[in-house]
Amino acid sequence: MKRRYWIAGLSVIAVALLIGLGVWGYQEHQMKKTVMINAENHYQQAFHELTYYVDSLEESLGTALAMQSRESMRPQLVETWRLSALAHAAANELPLTFLPFNRTNEFLAHVGEFTYNTGVKTINDRPLSNKESKNLAKLYTESMTIRDELRDVQSKVMSQHLRWMDVEQALKSKKQNQDNQVIDGMKRVDGQATDYTQSFSPENPRNVVLEKKKINPMKGAQIKSSQAVDNLKKWVNKPHAQTRKVTQTGKGSNVPAYEIAMKDKGRSLNASVTKKGGHIAWFLFERPVEKETINLYDASKRSETFLKQRQVKDMILTKRNKYNHVAVLTYVLQKNGVRVYPASMRIKVALDNGEILAFDQTDYLFNKYDDVPLQPKLSESEARKQLNPNLKVQESDLAVFQNAMLKNVLCYEFFATRANDTYRVMLNAENGDQEKIELLKE
Repeated sequence: MKRRYWIAGLSVIAVALLIGLGVWGYQEHQMKKTVMINAENHYQQAFHELTYYVDSLEESLGTALAMQSRESMRPQLVETWRLSALAHAAANELPLTFLPFNRTNEFLAHVGEFTYNTGVKTINDRPLSNKESKNLAKLYTESMTIRDELRDVQSKVMSQHLRWMDVEQALKSKKQNQDNQVIDGMKRVDGQATDYTQSFSPENPRNVVLEKKKINPMKGAQIKSSQAVDNLKKWVNKPHAQTRKVTQTGKGSNVPAYEIAMKDKGRSLNASVTKKGGHIAWFLFERPVEKETINLYDASKRSETFLKQRQVKDMILTKRNKYNHVAVLTYVLQKNGVRVYPASMRIKVALDNGEILAFDQTDYLFNKYDDVPLQPKLSESEARKQLNPNLKVQESDLAVFQNAMLKNVLCYEFFATRANDTYRVMLNAENGDQEKIELLKE
């Protein structure tokens, strides 16, 4: 009898050990899975930032080509210089240590070098030389090719749910016959930069990112994390969402806020809520959108309803874009008939069912814009004289714009065409200076 109890006791202990090992193994697996997810998210963010900055870089270079003098071109070249630094930094965050990506980095360095020497370092206002003009045109052409290749890789990554962690593992394995569309695509991107970089010395300029915008002080009382969660649930209309994690921004952050992660019916919701006033700075739902059943007009109506229900007033739609079955709509504050661009909001709408996937009002909340007089000193006809004579004006208005010196200024906003291109030109309404020219995309 005792022997039977002894065997039964050993069995219980063995089962307990097996359960303990199973729990430990599961926890280890979950921990490893969490680390992998965080790394993958970091790589995905870096790649999409790289694609965005190269896209913006191409647009910025194309804009510079339409400018008349070095003086008017200088702010645009400074912006291009900034974008080259941001693209360079994003590229360095990708797991490309084992993959030759030096040609693309060299290209970005050359963009930075050219724009630094031409627009930042040079203090005279002489016109660009023929050689400088040719170099600018060549940079623009090469940037378009690299942009298209990056867009192709981005499309495959998103449509086929490709993982950057798989890229890293494939690169580390050093296999010669790698069948990985991301690796092949990035090699093509690098190859597109080869012809350009071989004709210039690979000097790396000291690119720096311009200082951060001055922050508008938040209105309202300080709130607790529980209040921030309640505010978020009301804002997104998800009263039963489960709170997964609430953290605070670190000391020294420009705007102290609560970073909140939630789950609602199996879907992730991430957001940022300011500590002072409990304002929803941004939120993001995560889900794939595979098809389109509504158009951009329908999406804009959904976004207008969203703003109206939250009592957001005096906003006007200024830009509509579409990426991968998602509409991205930009709204700006309209004050006394003047568009205030520093006070902007962005809304993402799923084109399959019209759901609001993301909302971002950080510019609207944080940028200062109340100190700008809304009465111009120059007449519109006087401002038009400062435009490139090759541009044909189609539309004009007044707008507040934040220039390269991070100063808000009142401008005449001209929409004009040249050949097959459409531009938006911002001319200072006080002195006629060309503050910004933008090449608009369809």
